[in-house]
Parts: sequence; C-alpha cells; structure tokens
Amino acid sequence: MNITAFVFFVFIGIVALLYYIVPKKARWIVLLAANIYFLSQANDLLMNGFWLLCALVTYVGARLVEGNRETHPGRAKALAAVSVLIVIGFMIVLKDSSFFVGIYNNVTGLLGLQPAPMPSFPAPMGISYYSLIWAGYLIEVYCGTCACEKNILKFLTFCGYFPIYTAGPIVRFQDVESNILEGHSFDYKRFTFGLQRILWGLMKKLILSERLAIVVNKVYEDSYAYPGFYVWIAMILFVFQLYTDFSGCIDIVLGVSEMLGIELPENFSFPFLAQSMSEFWRCWHITLGGWLRDYILYPILKSDGMQKLAGRCKKRYGKKMGKSIPTWIGLLISWFLIGFWHGGQWNYILGVGLFCGVIIITGEMLAPVFARLKNVLKINDKTFAYRCFQRLRTFLLFTVALSFFRAYDGLEQGFLVWKNGLTVYNPWILTDGSLLRLGLDQKDINILWFFGTILAVSGILSYVKKQSLRELIAKQNLVFRWILYLFLLYSVIIFGCYGINFDSAAFIYQKF
Repeated sequence: MNITAFVFFVFIGIVALLYYIVPKKARWIVLLAANIYFLSQANDLLMNGFWLLCALVTYVGARLVEGNRETHPGRAKALAAVSVLIVIGFMIVLKDSSFFVGIYNNVTGLLGLQPAPMPSFPAPMGISYYSLIWAGYLIEVYCGTCACEKNILKFLTFCGYFPIYTAGPIVRFQDVESNILEGHSFDYKRFTFGLQRILWGLMKKLILSERLAIVVNKVYEDSYAYPGFYVWIAMILFVFQLYTDFSGCIDIVLGVSEMLGIELPENFSFPFLAQSMSEFWRCWHITLGGWLRDYILYPILKSDGMQKLAGRCKKRYGKKMGKSIPTWIGLLISWFLIGFWHGGQWNYILGVGLFCGVIIITGEMLAPVFARLKNVLKINDKTFAYRCFQRLRTFLLFTVALSFFRAYDGLEQGFLVWKNGLTVYNPWILTDGSLLRLGLDQKDINILWFFGTILAVSGILSYVKKQSLRELIAKQNLVFRWILYLFLLYSVIIFGCYGINFDSAAFIYQKF
C-alpha cells in the first residue's frame, strides 16, 4: 500500500475513526491492527515472516538483557551484542548481499577462480528503518536508559508502527513509547494540522518531485544524448527532486501521526540554509545522523583503542591533534556506514558517505588556514553576502555528492555522467528551447517555477519567523485560511502527476 494512493487515505480515515471511537486504554490495539494490515499489504508472507522473526529476536533479546543487566552484566552485554548483530545482519543479508558477493567476485576474477552467483533477495519494506530502530532499542535497554516493554503486543505496536515504514523517521522507543501506546483524545487543531501537513507533502511529491524526476531520469539514462549543461541542470534538479520527494514523504508520515495525536521527530530543518556541510547534515535526515552519532561515533570515540590512540597522538602532535585525529577516524567510519546504509553500492558509499565525510574533515583541518586567509583579505564573515556564499558553496558540494547518489547503476555511471558534463560546452541550450526536449512542456515548467517559489518562500518565512507555516496561517482570518487550503487541495488534484507515465507510489528513500 503506497501512501499517495486514494486507498491509503481511506485506510487512514478508518483507522482514525476507530482510534477515537474505542476507549483510550484500547486505542493501541487499533494501531496494532493497522500495523498488521499495512504490513500484510506491503510485504508478502515470507517477508513478513522475516519481519516477525526480527521483532521476536528484539523482544526476547531485550527481555533477557534487562533480566541479566544487574546480576550478570557480562552475559547481558553478550546478549545485547548478539541480538543487535542478528537484527542488523538480517538487514545486510537481505539488502546488501550483492555488495559483498561483488567484492568476492572481483577478487576471484583476479585470481582466475569461479565467481559466485549474485544473490537477489527481496527485502521487506522499511527494513533499513526498523532494523536501526530495533537495534537502538536493544542498546538503550542494555544501557538502562530505556525500560523494556514486557507486553509483546504493545511491543509489536511500537516496533511495527505503520507510518514510519515508508521512509522513517528513525524513532527511539523512549521518545515515542507514550505517544504510541497511550491513547490520545481527539484534538481538532492537531487533527486539522495533520491534514494540512499531508496535503503539503502531496504537493511536494505529486506536483514538484514527479515533474523534476522526468528531466533527471532522461539525462541520467542517456548522458551521451544530453551532455554538457544538460548534465549540470539534471544534477541541480535532482537535489530538489530528492528533497521534495523525501521531505514530502516525511510530511505525509508526520501528518498521519499528528492526526492520531502521535508526535514523531522531525527529519528536516531548513537544510538549504546551512552554511557548512556538517551543518547541512545536522538538518537533513536528522534522525539517521542522530542514530549514527549516538550508537556508532560516540562509542567508537569512547572505546579503549581510540582512547589509547588519542593519548599517543596527544604526546606526539599536541593536545588539539590528539583529540582531532581519533575524531576524524570515527567520522570516516560513520560516514562510510551512512553511505552503506543507503545501499550496498559504491556510488552510495562515495556520494552520501565518504565524500561528505572527507569534506567535513578537510574543512576542520583547514579552518586555521581559512581564518588567516580571511584576515589577510579583510573578509567580514558576519555579512549577509558571506553567509550567502557559504550557503551556495554548501549547496554545490551537496550537489556533487548527490550526482553519484543518483547514479543508480553504480559508480561507473556517476563518473560517466561527470565526463559527459565536463567535455561538452553548450550554454546556448538555456535559451534556444532545447530544455523542452527533456520531457516537460512550457506549462510544466511554469508549474515548477510557481510551486517551487511557493515552497521556497514558505520555508524562508518559517525560518525568519521561527514558526511553522501552519501556525502562521492559523493566525489569519477564516476566509483567507480556507482560500489557501482549498487552493492547495485543488492544486494537488489538478496539477498532481498521476497515471501510467508516473510512479508517484515510489518514494526514493522507500527503497532504502
């Protein structure tokens, strides 16, 4: 069941109606039933069997860990490690086996040995998200920062909460337990705010992202026919395609939860206003970055090996470098894993993994050089112009990273696209009507400009006012509010992309 289909909204309507009809104490049961139905529609019987097996491993593992944490800490640590490895192992085997087999075949090819057959496992929907959620839950139970849920049905209600299975966010049990498991009273404002957010997400996905995808796909699928400036346009448009696709999906997910009174964490916070790559990634896919920071980076930095390395570096290179070198190593490991999480392909590992990590580390290494350069050139870094320069620089670096991310056929396609973009000079395509060959007519381009401007202005307005757009609109008079709501609703209905030429059901991050 895809979350842009009419049947999904009928399903949500039924769930919301039942949720508010039944007594508060039993409302979690409605969510459990909704989880079961949604998963039955999203996966086949075998994939749901894998899901249930991982859920049971997590439930039993957490119970055993909590039962042994005080009396047998060594046993609890081993149980937590084994449970986490099983959950993460299932994700890797089902989702990324071909990556390791490909490496093995490359080695055997050099040695003249017989290659192994390439595996092809169907992965359950949402496996990348719930694997991290469950692994984090096990770690928190082991650390004592999260109480183990003893009721297995309530545990399945939390761990199978259906809205997050499309593209996150990656939630933590202690943050959302009461929200999901405790019944909420109907709140008109919260319910209508949820509907508004769903509509906003549909606008991003169906009006903007689907149109941008036409141009991006056409260029990436044949960069020989569309070289030079076509490539640069496709690279830049893919940044906006991914943003409107991913954030649109998150808007729908958070809107559905808000209708039910359930608050989930935000996944975006004005990323295109970030002034550095590190700040950008604190504003983009926030919950993934937080998970990697708390469960990978910090444990690496606190490990005995890293502490010893820090001590040796401190003696040899000084206090500052003694702290920086282990941190940079931890960052590289974390960024490799971020890329690998997106998919077992080198284009992901390089694009949204190591490339971003290297940029962040290089920026930290060269920070003193940049500071001296600014003093020599008398550059005032507090001005609006300098902040704009920083934001443009960050955007271009992210565009480079995503150019490889979009090369779904692998790293070779990414380099091929870059080659075709750098070896042809054809700026005249910007003015001679050639862009109309990319699948969009002038009407579609006008729609992109119009609704893209609305999206940009609304984001800047929320950023400046430090308040959500919905709150700002809610302060206006009734007639004005309903004009805006109806305009957005009919815009989605009239200008949304549907039909056989569009795949509005497929969100980009859904495949991860």
